[in-house]
Amino acid sequence: MQCVLLGLAAAFNFMTLPRINFLAVGITLLAIVFILTNGESNGPIFWHLLAVHDLQAAWLMLLILMFGHLCSRQHSGDGVWVERLLLTLDRQRYTAGFILWVVLCAGSLWVYNNHPLSMDEYAAVFQAKVFAAGAMHGQFPPDLLDNLIPRGFQNQFLMINRETGAVVSAYWPGFSLLLTPFVWLGIPWACNPTLVVASFLLIGRIARGLSDSPFAASWAMLFAIASPAFVANGITYYSMPAHLLFNLGFAWLLLFPSPLRLFLAGLAGGFSLALHNPFPHAVFALPWIIWLATRGGQILRNLFFLALGYLPVVLSLGLGWWLWRQDVLRESLQASVVMHAVGGATPALLDRLLGMLRGFISLLNWPDDLIVIARLGGMVKLWLWASPMLLLLAWWGARGERKPGIRLMWASALLTFFAYFLIRFDQGHGWGYRYFHSAWGVLPVLAALGTIKLAAVDGQRVFKQVAMLALISLVAANALRFVQMGEFMQAQLAQFPPRVEAERRIVLHNGLGYYPYDLVQNDPWLRGDEIIMFARTPDDMEKIRKHFPEAREIASNRYGKTLVDAGAGQ
Repeated sequence: MQCVLLGLAAAFNFMTLPRINFLAVGITLLAIVFILTNGESNGPIFWHLLAVHDLQAAWLMLLILMFGHLCSRQHSGDGVWVERLLLTLDRQRYTAGFILWVVLCAGSLWVYNNHPLSMDEYAAVFQAKVFAAGAMHGQFPPDLLDNLIPRGFQNQFLMINRETGAVVSAYWPGFSLLLTPFVWLGIPWACNPTLVVASFLLIGRIARGLSDSPFAASWAMLFAIASPAFVANGITYYSMPAHLLFNLGFAWLLLFPSPLRLFLAGLAGGFSLALHNPFPHAVFALPWIIWLATRGGQILRNLFFLALGYLPVVLSLGLGWWLWRQDVLRESLQASVVMHAVGGATPALLDRLLGMLRGFISLLNWPDDLIVIARLGGMVKLWLWASPMLLLLAWWGARGERKPGIRLMWASALLTFFAYFLIRFDQGHGWGYRYFHSAWGVLPVLAALGTIKLAAVDGQRVFKQVAMLALISLVAANALRFVQMGEFMQAQLAQFPPRVEAERRIVLHNGLGYYPYDLVQNDPWLRGDEIIMFARTPDDMEKIRKHFPEAREIASNRYGKTLVDAGAGQ
């Protein structure tokens, strides 16, 4: 898909609105063909969502683009209303941000059901609950670990110590720390909406700094909220909005590097490394670090102040966290872990560091056919979860530019996209192309520049058509994605044994359904009125009866049974 995009775009050295619209229609048709060829409605989640959700979005985008093409053929009227709209959006950006925050909070509660859908989300929320309680790890009964955490998720999403029952997130702790105050306040659903609104405002700020046009900031903000990838992730518990925000902050600080801004960029970059795993920020930051290291006369100053910001965060939240977690888990280091290879039990620091390095390297693989197809699927998602023509406008905005900031942002986006060809996973769950989201904030900024460049050639009709497409997408595409996400969440939560009102209920899931093990989510100390466990065999039931001797079954369905613990509170 990327090769097709580049090949088609190269044929248009002089871009005009009709040509870019023609390219957009062609790419959308290719996306439809790709989905029909490779999507699996009953297959793994990545391909299921591509076939079921993204195909609908592709047809919608095609309709929007065709409507835009018809409008582009009509030259009547002027684009003064567009300019007024853009200037108003810029002046009222904080009001727009507050409205966006309210909408996203409502979506978190009533579309996403305030529920971590995937294990990536649950692991972050789990650790945030631990931090909010003033602790470092949770605690489960050791003999119930296999019931409380399905075996396939152990040492992949949650790390466990089979001797002590200690449970801790398998990911680095930055995003969980961001979630912690929201969990402590009882509003965890407000975290990502807050991060998305901050990104919305920062996108406008960066665009304003890269262009002399009074419309650049408004275009960038409009493209952002017209793109479901940006908006929809704000109602989830994924760490992707945090990656996007901190990478944007890193880039913005380095646009005009001074000692203070270099130091702050290092702090933002160090925290971004520790958000979830280091890879998203590492590939985003590499072009900027190379640029700083090659600026004549200021190399040592640049790298010194940048490193001064990076080191304390990386040493504490990165290396310190990893070493502490290794000690907590030392009695059961049978790890087959992603991103956090815990090495052997050798206490020597050097050996432990080498083990961590080997763990990272083991994740990198030369791409095979399956990964190439998966990344093309990611490209399709990137196109279909964005405002119409966004990628083409971003390419046009970066093309031929000599400003370092523009070139570096484009380089970060390209490197992020291609670096994931070395990762052997297809992303699994996720809304939009999750693997690219850490660099997604680059696109609306560059697309704003591309729209302004295009208008210099084709006049006000560019503003009219692009604004109409963005506004339609703002309403229709976001509405479609919210409906899809809400229906998916309802279907997922329907795969539960009966939920009943009781002082304490024990929900036993038998493993039937589509991705049912993701439903097994618990408080770090099994507090609250509900415990969810996987139980299929008589041995499972025997262990559960041992811990809850007064529990009695009161309801069941095809997914399992619900017990009420009569001994709770005694």
